[in-house]
Amino acid sequence: MKNAAVPPADREPLSGTGGEEEGESPAKGWQDPGELPGPPRTGAFALSLGVLAVVSGLCPWLPEAFPPAVRFFPLYLTVPLGICALVAGIGALRDARRVPEAGRGRARAAIALGAVAAVVPVAVVVWGVSVLSF
Repeated sequence: MKNAAVPPADREPLSGTGGEEEGESPAKGWQDPGELPGPPRTGAFALSLGVLAVVSGLCPWLPEAFPPAVRFFPLYLTVPLGICALVAGIGALRDARRVPEAGRGRARAAIALGAVAAVVPVAVVVWGVSVLSF
């Protein structure tokens, strides 16, 4: 049987635990490393999604030497990637408010690129339908 007063070697102490104060057991102040919160999102992932979304919207302007699958298939990914960039950018911006080391600029750029990638194709389709319907 293990002694409850000696924490395992692979566990880290929680900050601010008092050990055996007020009738607490000594092992109560120890936590598994897997349960600790992860690092804050820095916005780099969100920014990369935003850049991919904008680039996928520009693929039809590639030269005709590229096959049509390479030129036009990424258009189907533009709006979903833009929405994902918006969601990830908002999450990164929330983390940046709590942790000053997180990149606020990357999160804001991801939100801007995601909004452009999600709104512009929808606006173009709506405009095209309205022009062709007359």
